[in-house]
Amino acid sequence: AMPREDAQNQAIAQAWGALAGVDMPKRCRDLGLPACHEGCLQLRLFGSNADLNLTDRTLCDTATGNPAKPADMILLLHYLACDLPFRRTETLESYRAFPGGQFYYQPFKARTTEPLVKRFADDVGALRRNLDRFDWTPFDGGDLGAQIHAFGQLNIVLIYRTGEDEFPASADVLFDAALRHVVSTEDAAVLASRICIGLL
Repeated sequence: AMPREDAQNQAIAQAWGALAGVDMPKRCRDLGLPACHEGCLQLRLFGSNADLNLTDRTLCDTATGNPAKPADMILLLHYLACDLPFRRTETLESYRAFPGGQFYYQPFKARTTEPLVKRFADDVGALRRNLDRFDWTPFDGGDLGAQIHAFGQLNIVLIYRTGEDEFPASADVLFDAALRHVVSTEDAAVLASRICIGLL
């Protein structure tokens, strides 16, 4: 198997290649991203300000100048490669609605909700405090519901339930139905995992 760093670098190179010749100002408008100025896209990225430099192909934290995680770069570039205007439907779906998502649902939970439940159990107060690491708004559901922003128009909805009687704590991650037309099944898993692990 290819080493992870090499695989990520290859994925980034391929994603940049897919963006060759794209009208980036129009693409940003279509995807609900801020306007692109002088080859730089400034945006909120997983709760922080970030700069995507289209000339030198870098993605950095605005405040520190530190490079973003390679997975974040891949997710953002894949989003920019979507050539269809993206508008949320406000209809929520499970990961199982993605192609192959039913088959990969258990590995998906192992990357997302299971670490959350193991870490927080019934302590929704601690989970609520950690939500402030991201941009989020309350969502009606469970003992704690949150719509958590990734970037552009990409969000996940986290529904967290504390334990009751013989039932342990549990959590679900939901996606807007339109997301299936914008990101791949694997990218959806990476997106959700990026947020859930960031909450630990």
